[in-house]
Amino acid sequence: MRSNSRQSLSGIMQLLVLIAGLAPALAGQAQLAWDAPDASSTPAGYLLYYWQEPSGVPQSVHVGLQTTYTLTGFVDGITYACAVTAYDAEGNESDYSNIVTVTMPGGPTLVSPPPASLLPGPTVLFAWTDGGAAVNEWWLYIGTDVGANDLLDSGSLGEARSLTVDGLPTDGEAIFVRLCSRVDGDGDWQCSDFQYTAALTP
Repeated sequence: MRSNSRQSLSGIMQLLVLIAGLAPALAGQAQLAWDAPDASSTPAGYLLYYWQEPSGVPQSVHVGLQTTYTLTGFVDGITYACAVTAYDAEGNESDYSNIVTVTMPGGPTLVSPPPASLLPGPTVLFAWTDGGAAVNEWWLYIGTDVGANDLLDSGSLGEARSLTVDGLPTDGEAIFVRLCSRVDGDGDWQCSDFQYTAALTP
């Protein structure tokens, strides 16, 4: 859709300023808004471009004459760049507006010890992050199989972000940790599984 006549619309883009924000209650969504040009240079519509940083292939969405749009389908933990252009009735397209970046929250995850690592011994401090989610309750299971709690069932940990666990095996076996969280007291629990190797004591 871009043409050699893009320069004729360059004045429009001086008035287009793109801003972005996350939709906190809706995972994978980014809300974008931009300034409309003055009445003397009303475009036929806008194209919203987005791509995965640092070198993804730009995708575009025709948004008509609206100056807000919510992009969906973004992946947790990934950074996206977004820009908007204006086009006229002949299909001539302006240059990009300013480019904004949006990083999707990664979601709750264990951060210490690093997942897939060798545990330091029978006593381990597990710590986690909410990854941008508004978590207000946590629960931790540790077992010798995925989802098992034969080594630990923590019960509700409230808003705590760490827990010291004693008495873990030291025989080099696989240890499975399930971190569960929920955003409000009545919401569903969301769980993620992580695997470690128990410390090996000679």
